[in-house]
Amino acid sequence: MRLSKLISIILHPIFMPILALYLSLRQVPSIGFAITNYQNYIYLVLIFSTVILPLISIFFLIKSGKVSSLEMSNQKERSVPLFRTAIWMGLGYYTIENILVFSPIIKAELIGAISIILIASIISKYWKISLHLLGIGGLVGVLIALEIIYGNLQHLIIIFILLSGVLAMARIKEKAHNYPQVYIGFLGGLSVELLIILIF
Repeated sequence: MRLSKLISIILHPIFMPILALYLSLRQVPSIGFAITNYQNYIYLVLIFSTVILPLISIFFLIKSGKVSSLEMSNQKERSVPLFRTAIWMGLGYYTIENILVFSPIIKAELIGAISIILIASIISKYWKISLHLLGIGGLVGVLIALEIIYGNLQHLIIIFILLSGVLAMARIKEKAHNYPQVYIGFLGGLSVELLIILIF
């Protein structure tokens, strides 16, 4: 397997909401104190709503011929799977909404993630934005917001900005995207999460 392909799999956008939640709770434990007893439940709901159910939906779309592959290399194939993913994530959010009122930061992160997916669904009708860079950009946006509010996350921000660059180069090497698509993807994901968390 090519290194660029492996990087694209490891840093797949489908994993970013879970990773953002994990890093948030680990690096800033205070934001999770009020939901300590529910954290495993929240992880379980998010694994189903952001990973398992979206993947099942995509497999059904592949079987029906509406999507050619998991890669969704054709931008016009992306809108329906992304919109369905946003629905699954919205249902997941609704399931744990009564818990998230005790952790506004986590609540804002999830709203930001759903917003990014919805925006990607709309943009993909007209242009092939990088979903990978939207995802990791959103994660960087979360980290920057937490740095502004709580501090002491500079090391993680630097690490994930560097990983974003590596991922961007991998997507370009795979000929999945060009430079504008990865740049705008990264900045778009970052901006959405950063603004939503700071507003909330």
